[in-house]
Amino acid sequence: MLMLGGGTLAYLLIVYFVWRRRGPVAPKAPKAPRVPGAPRESRLPSLPRRDRARERIAEEPVEISASRLARVSGRAPLEPATESAFDASVEAPAAAHADVLVDERDPLPPVPAEPTEADRAMVTQMLESMVAQVEHEADLIERRGTEPVAVRLAPQIPPRTDEARTSWLGGRPRLDPGAAWPQIREVPGQFIAQIACADLPAGIWDGLGPRRGSLALFIHPRDGDAALVHVHEAGEPVEPPHPLDPGGSFFAPHGGLRFGDLMPFARAAFPEWPVDLVAVRPGDADPRQADGEDGDGPGFRLYRLGYDIADPAFHPFDWPSMLAMVEILAMRIERYWKEVEGPSPIDTQLASVERRLVKHDDGEKDPLGREGLVNMRAALQELHDAAAAARAANHVARFRAEEIIDIVRESATRMAFTATDAAAVMEALQAITWVKVLRKPDPAGRPGAELIESLTLPLTQHHPDAPLWVHDYHSIWFDHAKHAYAADPDALSDAARAVFEPYAQELAAREMPSIGHIPFRYVHDYDEESHATLLELPTSGLMSWMFGDVDHLVLTMRKADLAAGRWDRPIVQVSN
Repeated sequence: MLMLGGGTLAYLLIVYFVWRRRGPVAPKAPKAPRVPGAPRESRLPSLPRRDRARERIAEEPVEISASRLARVSGRAPLEPATESAFDASVEAPAAAHADVLVDERDPLPPVPAEPTEADRAMVTQMLESMVAQVEHEADLIERRGTEPVAVRLAPQIPPRTDEARTSWLGGRPRLDPGAAWPQIREVPGQFIAQIACADLPAGIWDGLGPRRGSLALFIHPRDGDAALVHVHEAGEPVEPPHPLDPGGSFFAPHGGLRFGDLMPFARAAFPEWPVDLVAVRPGDADPRQADGEDGDGPGFRLYRLGYDIADPAFHPFDWPSMLAMVEILAMRIERYWKEVEGPSPIDTQLASVERRLVKHDDGEKDPLGREGLVNMRAALQELHDAAAAARAANHVARFRAEEIIDIVRESATRMAFTATDAAAVMEALQAITWVKVLRKPDPAGRPGAELIESLTLPLTQHHPDAPLWVHDYHSIWFDHAKHAYAADPDALSDAARAVFEPYAQELAAREMPSIGHIPFRYVHDYDEESHATLLELPTSGLMSWMFGDVDHLVLTMRKADLAAGRWDRPIVQVSN
């Protein structure tokens, strides 16, 4: 609908432009001639009569001859030019009418020329093209979901480890034995997906394309240009020639990790996730559920609800996740519990209120009034006392937490990881309490007053009003867990899987790739009759990739090229 509205607006603007070009333009009326008026009698006193002889001398023309000029300048006199030396074709300017003064500083504007046939044809062509595009987009929107057959790439949750993987996202490709790693403009491509052609329904792409082997997709790590490889006999998994660049254009782990200081703790890879190719026909149940609203994902709900990572569901499950946990804790207590020298902001505010109160009592009335200032002073004093108590409690909490952090760092270098040790660490962290002071509006609405509350929480508990470090750890826990789970679901405990799997299933349904359909989002170069959608990849937190501004990467091909096996001619676009 937005595209249709935009096209209509553009159409109206062009119509207005044409009307302005074709409509008659009346020239501005010339200014009225200025008629000299009768001279007014001067009010100045009469001047004495001048010497008429002097006037005659002054009025007589003085002839300066060429020879006289030569004597002054010291140069030879110029020969006077004859009349024949002047160009007779140059006419003298016509004398202005004695009674009309023309203001040459304000010339009449030029009258625009009538539009030519070429102008009219160009505008008509533009209008017809825009109208056709709007109608085409509206038709595609109406026809989405009516394709004879489309395919969804549904991540297996849990992955089936007892069968061979034939189609998957991320991880490593399986190329023909001896095949070189695909290059895109002399840069090794980043592997994205491999699809088993034999598992595609017969009617996909109007029956075109291969039904044997598999298609492997690689993209340029910076600009998204693509390379398609038709693999005839998949060999062993091939390691990439270089690790994934975390600073590349498309790597974006779930939870916004790309844009904060937690990025170094994320796994720099796309998890290898097996997928089922699910055929969807009109009327079938669709595993893709992309109707969630922004701010309503599982991570947002968990943040608002609050939780305690002392629950075994959130325990670290290997040394990398354990070390990431304690390093995040160390970063956050260093940031938020750092000792500050000198007066605190609360002290500064309290001193300011005291000065305002003195001025008010001396007659310089304060806008808040005396009652408001007294209430504010009481609230700030209460806040000062609560903050001092919190600093003392958190100083002890920091000392105890840093002891545990040091133990974990040392143990990671000389001990094997065990779930029992992880549980002991979490129990020790839960025994540490810390204090968060909250400032809230006064329930009674008194001027200058505030409600001061102190929350005492276990160090392992996330509270939506007191986010210290727990939710940051959970974001990294999920990132590490999805890699381990995709490779082997048993890497997570039963308690962890009970939390992880519903979370991952919701992400998978929202971010599910698709084949053979009308693109879910608008792309410029697509025509249903002549193009086939090879693969549409939404931005995915589960897969740690992002395209554009949380958009989709759409890979299409002309059906003629698909029939001819021209895999060097894919059309790659990012939706908008």
